[in-house]
Amino acid sequence: MMSPHRVAIASRESGRWRRRVTPLAVGVLLVGLLGSPPASVAATPSEGTVSLAQRAVAWDGQHYAAGSAVFPGATCAVPTGSAVCDRFELTVDVDSAHWDANRGGVEISISWPDPADDFDLHVFKQDSGEQVGQSIGDNPSSGVAEERVFISAASGVYDVLVNPYSVTDSAYDGRAALHSFKKTGKPGGPGGEVPDDPLFDVGCERGLAGPFPCRNVDLAAYLPLSAIGDAGAGNDIWGWTDPQTGREYALMGTTSGTAFVDVTEPTKPAYLGMLPSHQPVETLFASWRDVKVYRDHAYVVSEEPLHGMQVFDLTRLRGVTEPRSWTEDAHYPLFGGAHNVAVNEATGFAYAVGTATCDGGPHMVDIRDPRNPAFAGCVGEDGYTHDTQAVVYDGPDTRFTGREILFNSNEDTLTIVDVTDKANPVQLSRATYGAASYTHHGSLTEDGRYFLLNDELDEQTFGFNTSTYILDVSSLTDPELRGTHVADTPAIDHNLYVKGSRVYEANYRAGLRILDTAPIKSGKLHEVGFFDVYPADDAAEFNGAWSNYPFFASGTVVVSGIEQGLFVLRPSGAAVG
Repeated sequence: MMSPHRVAIASRESGRWRRRVTPLAVGVLLVGLLGSPPASVAATPSEGTVSLAQRAVAWDGQHYAAGSAVFPGATCAVPTGSAVCDRFELTVDVDSAHWDANRGGVEISISWPDPADDFDLHVFKQDSGEQVGQSIGDNPSSGVAEERVFISAASGVYDVLVNPYSVTDSAYDGRAALHSFKKTGKPGGPGGEVPDDPLFDVGCERGLAGPFPCRNVDLAAYLPLSAIGDAGAGNDIWGWTDPQTGREYALMGTTSGTAFVDVTEPTKPAYLGMLPSHQPVETLFASWRDVKVYRDHAYVVSEEPLHGMQVFDLTRLRGVTEPRSWTEDAHYPLFGGAHNVAVNEATGFAYAVGTATCDGGPHMVDIRDPRNPAFAGCVGEDGYTHDTQAVVYDGPDTRFTGREILFNSNEDTLTIVDVTDKANPVQLSRATYGAASYTHHGSLTEDGRYFLLNDELDEQTFGFNTSTYILDVSSLTDPELRGTHVADTPAIDHNLYVKGSRVYEANYRAGLRILDTAPIKSGKLHEVGFFDVYPADDAAEFNGAWSNYPFFASGTVVVSGIEQGLFVLRPSGAAVG
């Protein structure tokens, strides 16, 4: 989740530039340069309709040998446009009264093969001539090959105009999709209230597991916050499997500390107690806690300003059957508060991010001696890092095989850094995307070819449905946006992890969403299951599922609910990878 003290800089545009021209300025340019414009070029087909029965329409854009003009948008300033601009007439066959009881609208997008080219997208309401949206692109070197506009509560006829601003021998593809959801509840009826008491062994039947909407995911157990130490509020979650006994444990961050739950028998989870926060006084940032594991030790950070990093020997949980209050085994104080921590289990280094050190970039800690963490260096060239994934690289870019690489979610970019030499980290690239609002978290696919990215504010900022960005990172020095998976809910996406062919997303009010990566080469994902921990609605608000851990060998997936507690889940059918 985005930290409150980061809000002021969440929309910074470091390393980015936008070509913005107001409709008035464009009109002046158009009259002065073009006079009376001729009719615009038509796409193929030249028109289409979306409705509640037919939710999407696509078209093929014209092929352009060269770009249009020096002045961005000038040739597409009015619906008649010019002979240069492509035109598609979009009818949204939805009565405006529909939006009184429903959320949503129409998303219009264009994409093209080469990010070195640059098309601009303008949308006008046909009856009034008013420009209702535009997406006019980033610096082509950023690797963006897509523009998107979302029109909330759309109804009537729209002119979609595409300007080949800076293009060499390229066409584009166009698409419009209608999204509509009840303002409360879900299609087919909402689930009930979240219970105050635990639930055990509830299958997903007819779309519900008890009060929780679901598909292909059963509820093995639900433990409310009151059953895991009166924790106050939940946040991050991780897992540990005891290599000696094979038992599986959920490690759940809470307002109070880190809760330990034995989930070896998924329908009979056992709460084993709490490691209290190192800084016991709850501050404004107390609810942000993160935990990772290395060599049977848990490493816990919090945004509490004096918290540092706790070290806890997880083997102490062996044989424990009753809850108890635990104590830390070691403590690393050098960065104070941190938003998150990542661990590279292959190298024995931890990376604390969002600290007051290292210019906000990863603070590197040597944990190869698990109870004696030692400072190893800073990654500060690109400023604040909100989250990161650290790997020993074994992907398609053979130039970096065997190197230790960080994939940093840096508010408005994915920033890739070689940290093999901790004293001399090397930034390899920065990649953004057209709708960057708060680049939050992401994960590599297991072949290292794609990085799947969540943006925590794009749903609220632009009115998008839940959007997962698919970046092709087969070249670590030149990542490209391959496509965007747009879900059928407006919920905010938060944390995602990849295991095999499945992506496990914790999407706040929409809960756990499980996606299949089979169509990823075409820039797409496919949802195969879900479990909604927030039955009331799927609104774009900060409630519900914070994170999930899908890496247990048993197939159990644990999910942390902010207001709810711990969910122990069992994917089934198509949701199983």
